[in-house]
Amino acid sequence: MNHSRRDTTTMPEDPTQVSVADLERIGALQSLLATLNDPRAGADVLARHIATMPVLKARVELRFRQHHPNLRKHALAQQIALLGNRVLEGILLGLLEDLVMLHSDVEPAKRYTF
Repeated sequence: MNHSRRDTTTMPEDPTQVSVADLERIGALQSLLATLNDPRAGADVLARHIATMPVLKARVELRFRQHHPNLRKHALAQQIALLGNRVLEGILLGLLEDLVMLHSDVEPAKRYTF
């Protein structure tokens, strides 16, 4: 799924779109990736990390609704467990791609501001 990106500092209208504020959450994303590499980490631990990144949380919730349209009122940890690690990794890959593209759009403007 290709999500568009925004280069404004305001919150995006679509919570699944990355914004400049998301570029500041790279540390939280790195922490999540480290947790994913821990075989003892469960969905509850992953959910705590994901909850700190609104764009990622929105993407997980969207994917859950797409995969399980008849299931309602599941907490984030339950959504993660039902989606599985492969789907979560796909969501993360899409997010990382969008963040890299946004960074490449925004960074030159910062670099050459006089």
